[in-house]
Amino acid sequence: MKHFIFFITVVFVGLFLALLNRNEKGFNSGSVTTLRVFGYASFTGRWGAGPLLKEHFEKTCKCKVEFIEGSDSGILLQRLKIEGESLGADLVVGLDQFDLSKAVSEQSWRKLNIGDMPVYDSVKPALSNSFFVPYDWGALTFVARRNDAGRHPSKLDDLLDPVYAKQIALQDPRTSSPGMQFLYWVIRSKGEDAGFEFLKKMMNQAHSFSPTWSTAYGLFTNKQASLVYSYVTSPLYHLVEDKDKNFVALPFVEPSPVQFEFVGIPEFCRHCDLAEQFVNLMLSPEGQKIIMEKNYMFPVMKGVMEGTPFESAMTVKTMDEVEMLSTSEVDRLLKRWTEIRRGEVN
Repeated sequence: MKHFIFFITVVFVGLFLALLNRNEKGFNSGSVTTLRVFGYASFTGRWGAGPLLKEHFEKTCKCKVEFIEGSDSGILLQRLKIEGESLGADLVVGLDQFDLSKAVSEQSWRKLNIGDMPVYDSVKPALSNSFFVPYDWGALTFVARRNDAGRHPSKLDDLLDPVYAKQIALQDPRTSSPGMQFLYWVIRSKGEDAGFEFLKKMMNQAHSFSPTWSTAYGLFTNKQASLVYSYVTSPLYHLVEDKDKNFVALPFVEPSPVQFEFVGIPEFCRHCDLAEQFVNLMLSPEGQKIIMEKNYMFPVMKGVMEGTPFESAMTVKTMDEVEMLSTSEVDRLLKRWTEIRRGEVN
C-alpha cells in the first residue's frame, strides 16, 4: 500500500511539474512582442529581402517579426481596405506612388520623422508625402532573350508587330503595380486618347494580363511568351543568380517609367515604436544593401550601389517627372482600361 501511495505521489508531482513547465513556456512565448509586417510576396517570401531584414532586426529588438503576405503590391491596399485593423499589421511595405493617394483616403497613417536622408536627387520628389518613405526604386521596360530570332522592339509601336501576337506577358493594372506602370507609360507617351487606342490593339498582342508580376514573369521564363514587362534589373538577377547572360532589358525611344516602393505605418499599429525601428533598418546602409541585393531594385540612399553590378544596370532612359496620380485619376484610367479589356469599346 505504501508503495502504491508513493507511486501515485510521484506521478502527481511529475504531472504537476510538467504542467507548470508548459504554462511557463506558454507564458514566456506569449510575452514576446511580435511585429507584424504586411508586404507583397517577393518581399516577404523565402528569397526576398524580408527574411534577412527580419533576421537582422530580431538580433537587437527583443521581439519577433511576423510577415503577412499580400501576393502582389497592387493587392496590398485591397486587403488593407477590406480587413483594416483586423489584419493586425504594424507596418505596410510595398505601396507605389499610384497607391499613396488612395492609401491616405482609405486609412489613417502615422507621420514618419525620418530627418535628412542622403538620397539620390532623382529620389527627392518621392519624399513629398509625410506618411510614406521610399525604400527602393526601379525603372520598367520590356525584357527579352538575346538569342531570340528577329529584331527586338525599340518603341511602343513595335509591340504591335504580328510576330508578337499573343507573345507579350503583361500584368493587370487593377491588381499589379507593374501593370499600372505600363498603362501609365502608354498614356504619358502617346496622350490619353491615342494611348487607349494603342492599348485596344495590344489586347491581341498580350499572351495574358496576369494578376501579379511574378505570374507574368513566370510565363516568360517558361518560354510561353517572347517578351515580358519587367524591371531593368531583371537581367541582372539572371546574371548574378543563374550565371545566365541570355536576358536583356530593352531601351525604348519612349522614356521608361520609374516605380518607387514605399513603407508606411498605419495609425492602428500595435507596436508603433518597433515599426519605426524597422523602417530605420530598411533605410540604413545595411538594410539598403539587403533590399538592393534581394529585391533587385535600386537603393534610395547614396553610397550603397557604388562598386556593385547595380551601378551599370540602368540601361534605359527614364521619365524626369515622378507623378503622384490622385485616386480619382487612377480610378478613371482603370475604368477606361477595363472597358477595353471587356470589349465594351468599339
